[in-house]
Amino acid sequence: MTKLKKIMAVLLCTSLITVGFSGCGKKEEKSASNSGGASDLYIYNSKGESAKEFEKIAQAYEKETGVKVKVFSIGSGNDHMATLRSEMNTKQQPDIFTVQSVSELREWTDSEKAMDFATAEGLTEEFKALADGVNKKLRLTTNGKDNYGIPYCIEGYGYIVDKKMLIDIFNLEFVDTLLEDLRECDYKEWEQFVKALGEYISDGKATSVKINGNTYKMAKKKTALTKKLTGVFAIAADQSGKWTYSDHMINVAMNEVFETAADAKAAKPDDVKRLRGPFITYAKALNLKTSYMAGANGPVKRGEDMISSSNNYDAAIQNMAKSRAVFLKNGIWAYNSIAAENPEVADRLTFLPIKMPFVQSEIRVKGYTVGGMNSTIPVFVPMYYAINNDADEAHKKAAQDFLVWLNTSEEGKKFIVETLAFVPYNVDAATVTGKTSLANSLIEYVRRGNTLTDPYHGAPNNWSSNMVGTKIYESYLTKENWTQQDYEDIADYAIRKWIEAIED
Repeated sequence: MTKLKKIMAVLLCTSLITVGFSGCGKKEEKSASNSGGASDLYIYNSKGESAKEFEKIAQAYEKETGVKVKVFSIGSGNDHMATLRSEMNTKQQPDIFTVQSVSELREWTDSEKAMDFATAEGLTEEFKALADGVNKKLRLTTNGKDNYGIPYCIEGYGYIVDKKMLIDIFNLEFVDTLLEDLRECDYKEWEQFVKALGEYISDGKATSVKINGNTYKMAKKKTALTKKLTGVFAIAADQSGKWTYSDHMINVAMNEVFETAADAKAAKPDDVKRLRGPFITYAKALNLKTSYMAGANGPVKRGEDMISSSNNYDAAIQNMAKSRAVFLKNGIWAYNSIAAENPEVADRLTFLPIKMPFVQSEIRVKGYTVGGMNSTIPVFVPMYYAINNDADEAHKKAAQDFLVWLNTSEEGKKFIVETLAFVPYNVDAATVTGKTSLANSLIEYVRRGNTLTDPYHGAPNNWSSNMVGTKIYESYLTKENWTQQDYEDIADYAIRKWIEAIED
């Protein structure tokens, strides 16, 4: 054992003691390694909401191959990293484990637990082809050359809209042309569109709007559906929703400077300072969004009412499901929650891009343009399968064989799409149909090549939500009007906190 490994072993033991006192070892999280019986393959899964589905996959794989698979899924709401550290310090460690971002990866590369698929010896030809085939923008990598994970799936987010709502607002027979124009329009037209919707909802003022050069006239008479509207955007404004207006919105702006999470992770102070202009555009877009919030009983203005506990994440989902808002900034994962409230609305949903007033001179990523960024949605990998480098050769091979089967065989791919309801990271966008309306919308953006990435995953831990998100929550959502100085202050604060984190 190397000196570094001995140090990590001590840290893992300390983590195990901490877990014992913090109550993470709940009944539903009984370690698979202690549940009796040896396995040919042990998989640690941190996507707890898919625990039953992973068990079905394990059973199907064992039936087909004879390989005994043991799956351990973390309980809902529990600390993924603390539980994983505990499992990695047991006698039977996971052969396949979960890494959620490049920020988490450092722990497993420092301890030499994660196998580097780019340099590891003894890989099967099939697995090497699988690992090498992962799109470089989707890889779990520290420097663009190494490769530590096979993606679970891809996810994406944007402004979710009910197509029927647009049909009723504009008295349309078909909505496809309007949707295409909304995907392609610039920020100025988007801003005017949002303001016109706000007047339509609050005052019943039916005006004409120009979108992507085409004119659309609002219906003078409201329908039963449009009468339900109380605002343009459903927003989770209290502390539970910080990630919705920090992590994901600021990530869109970060794409101007960083192409991948690995690029952001490697950023030096001068690189971070280049984000000032993009962060100002983020603040402007956030100002527009939070100026037109829908509430349960009417519009909600910025101030103490906005950040009250009644405006939490669940309330935002309900406001969208109950047709009180035109848009909800959220991701593919929101489908099930919306469907639980209103299945009819859920099946009519699609994504629109998160528009920002980008400036071409501030875009540093080669090939990106203002128009291109305003017609795309972020698509990224939420978590990865990593292989335990300390497993013996037989278990390493079993891990490779399983991941090849899951991602390339017809039965495995069917489990990903139909049982897990994921969008495969290697989806054939020309032939694959998703299980939900939002999955199909995401696939369409992939088919067109209109996707951004997730550089916020490479930012310092807790920076986007706990630092930037908390600042927005405490100092700006409580403020009725924002100024140019506010935009600049938000940008400067975000940059200062990032630089402080990487210099500590």
